[in-house]
Amino acid sequence: MIEAIIFDLDGLLVDSERYWNEARRAMAAERDVAWNADDHRACMGVSTRTWANYMIQRLNLELTPEQVEAHIIGKMVELYTRQIPYMPGAIEAVNFATSHNRIGLASGSPRVLIDAVANDAPMRDKFQAIVCSDELPRGKPAPDVYLEAARLLQVEPARCVCLEDSGNGILSGKNAGMFVIAIPDVRYAPPSAEILQQANLVLGSLYDFNLNAIRSLEKS
Repeated sequence: MIEAIIFDLDGLLVDSERYWNEARRAMAAERDVAWNADDHRACMGVSTRTWANYMIQRLNLELTPEQVEAHIIGKMVELYTRQIPYMPGAIEAVNFATSHNRIGLASGSPRVLIDAVANDAPMRDKFQAIVCSDELPRGKPAPDVYLEAARLLQVEPARCVCLEDSGNGILSGKNAGMFVIAIPDVRYAPPSAEILQQANLVLGSLYDFNLNAIRSLEKS
């Protein structure tokens, strides 16, 4: 029996991947480097320090990780201050989950952006556990963020389902021993077929996340 539902944030609840990618591409362009799909994939679903270090190496930056983080995250804060770009069906999916289970949020996004979403009117007071992987020893694909969410929710990982869009996120959920629902965004470096096969269920959008989807997992 599934007792808890845990959501990823970027690319799953919030349509932020294009903004992350635009900010990184702009920084790369300033250094005459073409930021490509492989670069975007490498930065999806990982901790802040991981993608900052990746950018330093990829762009040969003479900057500290903190400086890179401040620059890119600052662009995202500007966006979130104006309006949070929710994915289609995000608010409905969270409301559905709230009416059936305990729910959590487990994200590799910086705490300032997680809090902006969690405190936004449609999401306020919906999550019983909110976990930022930056505050844990390892980011996704390690299981730390999902294991911590399950601990805070007081639910065994095997009785949790996590919803993810990225390859690193799918692996993180599987490594935590949870059911994984993958909802890949085909616009931005979707997970490989090999990784998608590790998900328990693949859906086309959050609108497909419903009681039938939950029951299909419980029967598997």
